[in-house]
Amino acid sequence: MKTRSLSVLLAGALLFASCGDASDETADSGGDPGTAFPAGDRGWLEGDDLDWTGGGDLARGDGDLDLDMAAEYSAAGDVTDIGPIEPPIEPPIDDTPLRAGSIDDGEDAEAYLDYREVVLDSGVEVRRLDVRDSTVITVTGDNGLPVLDAIVEIVTDGGAVMLRTTADGSVRFSPAAMNLVGDTLSAMVTVGEASQSVEFELGTPSVDVAVEAPGGIAGSIPLDVHFVLDATGSMGDEIARLRDNMTSVATQIAALPSAPDVRFGMTVYRDEGDLFVTRNFDLTDDLDAFLAALADVQADGGGDYPEALDEALADALEKPEWRRDGAVELMFVVADAPPQVGRNVQQPYTATAIAAAERGVKIFPVAASGTDDQAEYVMRELAFVTGGRFVFLSYGAGGSTATGDVTDITADDYDELPLDALVVRLVQDELSALTGVEAQPVPTTTAPITTTTYEQ
Repeated sequence: MKTRSLSVLLAGALLFASCGDASDETADSGGDPGTAFPAGDRGWLEGDDLDWTGGGDLARGDGDLDLDMAAEYSAAGDVTDIGPIEPPIEPPIDDTPLRAGSIDDGEDAEAYLDYREVVLDSGVEVRRLDVRDSTVITVTGDNGLPVLDAIVEIVTDGGAVMLRTTADGSVRFSPAAMNLVGDTLSAMVTVGEASQSVEFELGTPSVDVAVEAPGGIAGSIPLDVHFVLDATGSMGDEIARLRDNMTSVATQIAALPSAPDVRFGMTVYRDEGDLFVTRNFDLTDDLDAFLAALADVQADGGGDYPEALDEALADALEKPEWRRDGAVELMFVVADAPPQVGRNVQQPYTATAIAAAERGVKIFPVAASGTDDQAEYVMRELAFVTGGRFVFLSYGAGGSTATGDVTDITADDYDELPLDALVVRLVQDELSALTGVEAQPVPTTTAPITTTTYEQ
């Protein structure tokens, strides 16, 4: 089993820092999000006056004593007698570029279901979600291009469920997870005034539906990209490299040749008992404002391994002002730990995954170092249910990856790219599906591509 980073001992380590003048000004102002986002702007949706670290600490070298440390010194004598307190010596930061791979479990659902059984048989605790007998329904227009936001209503004698197609024109229907089962099912696909019905048997892997309506999108494609970020102390071991990659991803997406009408947002989370559980920055088309907000985020807390991923995913889907109709909507979840599966929560991650699938929001989890079997299982489930891909950090020789001990992922299953190039390529693939133009190689700002080229 992988061992978590000891960086939780260094409270206040920066989780992300951005580039550019806007972020520098925010950092110099003391990290107050209210400085960058005046009253009346949505920006941070709550807690604008929150101090990210809850006060001074030795990790920042500001000379303030930790309360527990101060009490210890007071018990021994007057605190002024102990001499100056030197900030701890931080270990060298590994600033080599992060590399990653990705897999699509939907390409071999049978193998994915086998993997799930192995994990569950090993005793890993998860929130149960039955994704067997799933069907991918793909809708194309009369020009052969996929239809975004087609309404797919699936009906049985026991009820109905309504889903929206994603950029590749698809929805994944998981009957048991969506409480809709029956031997024979019917789907009514609606695109504007056009409609088409189709029947299929339970467990049919894929169903293609053609409608008499245009597919694809001409011109600038509306794109909402929302990051869900684990801001607990264990993320500190890859802090500088994640910072460089996430700012690079946002900048490169905004500058894509296809010129998408892009907005960025983020949900940052820790856990109960920490300074906060979640904080949400609304989707915005102001890249500088987003990067400035990213610069304010700091890592701290999270004393045990699991974190408040349930709450973060629910907030990420419900609190930002997603455009919904007519927009490509993507969520990237960057984490190294599973949710608190033993805790009662208002909306578990399983319910959020189903809601995202119904709304046409694809989830792309990104596993950081320290990810174990439980975290990998949850992340892959989020991707499978919503039609996304599971992304994981990789470490070259021997096919070492940020996955669990019983993973079925091998070095032959993926190609390795710099993390920012891979994430941007995933976004490009979503956009190119709607234009019919193959995505071009993405130049990366963190490292040259030296391994095999990523293929969809």
